[in-house]
Amino acid sequence: MANRYTYDDFQKAMQSSGLGGQFSDADLKLAQQNPDAGMSILKYKQDYMNAATDEARALANLGAEGIRSSYGGYTGGQRGENFYLDPLSPKDFQSSAAPTYKNNYADTISGLLDKQLGYGSYSYGEAQPEYNNRYDATIQDLLDQIVNRKDFSYDPENDQLYSQYRKQYTREGQRATQDALGAAAAASGGIPSSYAVNAAAQAGDYYASQMTDKIPELYQLAYNKYMNDYNMKLSDLGAVQGAEQSDYDKFLNEMQQYNTNRAFDYQAWMDEYNRINNDLQTASGLEQLDYTKYLNDLNQYNTDRSFNYGQLLDEVNNQTARRSEAMNKALTAAELGDNSFLNDLGINTDNNPTDYERRYQLAQLAAQYGDYSGLRELGINPDAADRSYSGGDTTPRETETTGLDANRIAAIKAAYGGTVLTPEEWSQLLTNNPSITAADLTAAGFTQSSEKTDDRVKDMTSLGYDEDEGIFVWNGKRYNSPEALAKALNDAGLSEAEEAEIKRKLSAYGFDS
Repeated sequence: MANRYTYDDFQKAMQSSGLGGQFSDADLKLAQQNPDAGMSILKYKQDYMNAATDEARALANLGAEGIRSSYGGYTGGQRGENFYLDPLSPKDFQSSAAPTYKNNYADTISGLLDKQLGYGSYSYGEAQPEYNNRYDATIQDLLDQIVNRKDFSYDPENDQLYSQYRKQYTREGQRATQDALGAAAAASGGIPSSYAVNAAAQAGDYYASQMTDKIPELYQLAYNKYMNDYNMKLSDLGAVQGAEQSDYDKFLNEMQQYNTNRAFDYQAWMDEYNRINNDLQTASGLEQLDYTKYLNDLNQYNTDRSFNYGQLLDEVNNQTARRSEAMNKALTAAELGDNSFLNDLGINTDNNPTDYERRYQLAQLAAQYGDYSGLRELGINPDAADRSYSGGDTTPRETETTGLDANRIAAIKAAYGGTVLTPEEWSQLLTNNPSITAADLTAAGFTQSSEKTDDRVKDMTSLGYDEDEGIFVWNGKRYNSPEALAKALNDAGLSEAEEAEIKRKLSAYGFDS
């Protein structure tokens, strides 16, 4: 909860009040740490200065002591100017804040993980080369011509060259025949003769044989032409296939470059993915190192806290042992009638059972002679006791007749703030303590009253204090701080006599101002 005041507010108010010289170093330190507590102490000091009675000053001191004890763990003594540490207890243990973990790589890891999960599948942006054989039709045509070529055959009649030779040799034969006949006629004087005919026939036959002799030559020429044509087709096929191979080699080169480029691009794609993954692993590793360091720090913190708490418990146990030793010595002295050691420990001995029994015996003796003031001071209803005293020595003795010893009577009075109990308190007391009867309570001087009007002065001034627990018991109620008790007393509208009695008991408990 945020403070209502600041330390500057406190300093201004303290200087304005003129009470700055009455603040101890401990009070000033508390005010600096908790300005609201400082302002409360200042208010109680002002109430103390303005108080007209000792009772009012005691209440103001009680309130200030409550603030000191609750927020500073100390008290200031009768005038609030000293410094007394409250006894240590486990609740006083304070430890530094535990280390906290902050993931410095959360955004980095999240971003890299998103990149990795959203990286997608590989896709190459360039189109793959395609092979288009532009010579396929030509190759198929040439191949068909070569494979399906007709076998070689020669017919002179179909040979134009032979036809030309035949015309030529026929013409030359006719000319030779005519020349032979002309020569023979000239020789014979124009007279036909068998010689002329034979000579003409021989000349014609010569050219006819020459023409026949040309057929093998023409055959060879035709065959050569057939083979040349075949070879040319083969050559054409080879040339076209060479051109096609050149195109295909170019395609293969393009395909190889395409594959090289695609492989390079894929490797770059994978390298980027691996880089993201490596960065993610690195960031995760660094985050794990930080978390391991945090766990180590937390473990050391827990170890140190346990060690320090153990030290505190050891100190609490040591102080408890010292207090127990002092208490035992004080109790031993008290059994011998010396209550000074108990008083030095801050324990009120007004209701000491041993002293109470002594006072009770004296009060009983006085009551036999009609003086009931001693019984009233002890919180015993004299009306109930008078019935016993008037009949002789039939007084209900706390340690004998009533069934309640002095210790239990004192405890009941402290618990319920006197001898007047409400019906609810009466019933609760009997229910929780089966060994106690209503007759025991009545014999011990306890009565019932729905409003607790009887013996009001005793009820309103009956005050108990448990130093070990810091609990006040007043008017049948328990208060866990001086501040709470002070408020209740202020609201109660006590008379002067009641305030005087309360002041006396507070003084006995060490709360004088």
